[in-house]
Formats: sequence, structure tokens, C-alpha cells
Amino acid sequence: MTARLRMAIGLGCTGLALALSACSSGSALTTGTLLGGSEKKEAPVALVPASPTDRALIAGTTAARAQKCGYVFDPANFRQGYLSYETQQGTPQPELAKAEKSYDYTLASISKSIAPEQNYCTDELTATVKRDLNRMLTGDYSAPAKKPEVNTAWWGRPSSTDKFDRDKAINPQPRN
Repeated sequence: MTARLRMAIGLGCTGLALALSACSSGSALTTGTLLGGSEKKEAPVALVPASPTDRALIAGTTAARAQKCGYVFDPANFRQGYLSYETQQGTPQPELAKAEKSYDYTLASISKSIAPEQNYCTDELTATVKRDLNRMLTGDYSAPAKKPEVNTAWWGRPSSTDKFDRDKAINPQPRN
């Protein structure tokens, strides 16, 4: 291997390393993880700081979905429970009135938009509605915790949720 070729390869690798390091923001790959340093800890589940109107949106959506999916509960009592929760949280009266209007509007608009859909209540949605409705019927109208999104693709979210099939990648079938 000539000196000129080695230099070209070295410069190419250096340029590639610099380009890739400029693109990485918050990668789990660090010199500490490569050299046996401290391990990166998994991010904790983040609680979303929710305002009364955010909680009204969540409660109204849950009530509308529960009605559509046939859950038996008293919607007026559910609404009163939500407003009592906001009062216990110390929500000022102007914000409480705004949250009440937001709840009523959300319930009406979601109910109207999902009414014509025949196959709305899938197994996954029904399980989510059941979980959220039961939590709220026990008096917990707080915003649910959100798990941080994991970036699993090179430049963002993956375009496909299909599992990688090695045989298809190595021996692709011709398209018709």
C-alpha cells in the first residue's frame, strides 16, 4: 500500500468520523461507553405538567370514547368528578370555568366525530379506554405519564414497523 493511498484512506475516515459526529445529538454511543466508562442510564418516565384545560381535554376524550365503546357509567357524575378534582387541585375560578367549557366542548366534538365510525372500538383502543376510565372513576384525573420516544432510525422515526428480514435483503424478489 502506498503512502498516498494510506493518506487518502486516513483523511477519508477522519472526514467521515467528523461528519458523523456533527450529526449525532444525544447518541448513546460515547467514549465512556466504548472504553468501559459509566453506563448511560435509561431515561425515567416523564410526567407531563398538565394544565386544567389539558386535563379537561383528556377527561372529555375518555368520556366520549367510553360512551362510544359501550361502557356503562354516569357521564354527568364523571363530569362532576372531574370538576371536583380540579377544585381540589386549587384551580382558580376563571380557569375552572374555562376547563369546564373545554370539557363540554371536547366531549361534544369527539362524540360527534366518532359517531359514524362503525369499527371505532378496536381491542387496543378498548383496553386503553378501559384503563383510563377506571383510573378516572377512582378520582385520578391527572395527565397520564408519557414514555420518552426512542429514536430507532438514523434520521428520525422508522418508516416501517416491519421486522427486518435478512433473506429478503440478501435475495430480493423482483417486483411485478
